[in-house]
Amino acid sequence: MTLYAGPSWGASFDCNGQWLSRAEYMICDEPGLSRLDERSARRFDRLAIRTRYGQYLGLRHWYYSWARRRNACGPDRTCILAHYRTQTRFLDRVQECLNMRLTRRTCLHGALSGEQAIGRR
Repeated sequence: MTLYAGPSWGASFDCNGQWLSRAEYMICDEPGLSRLDERSARRFDRLAIRTRYGQYLGLRHWYYSWARRRNACGPDRTCILAHYRTQTRFLDRVQECLNMRLTRRTCLHGALSGEQAIGRR
């Protein structure tokens, strides 16, 4: 039995959660951002399935770092959207790496290292 079905759109996280950031509240309240979050999370999951364990851990670390930076935006829609654009570019790069056979490992390592360095600035 469902107590609260919520809206027809849905973010990748529980919008009824107790400890949501201001950015996450914004994502939950806005259908466009919520759909964007859900699509991004599904794409991330599809790519993560294709990685080895160590690569998977690197991707998860990147994702949590990215989410922290996104959450630092607070309710600033422009900032949140900019973070999703950054995520899309990164996931595009990961997809390219996963499609390579011989240099896949080196490519992923470079993609993860480059993004982590960008996040520290």
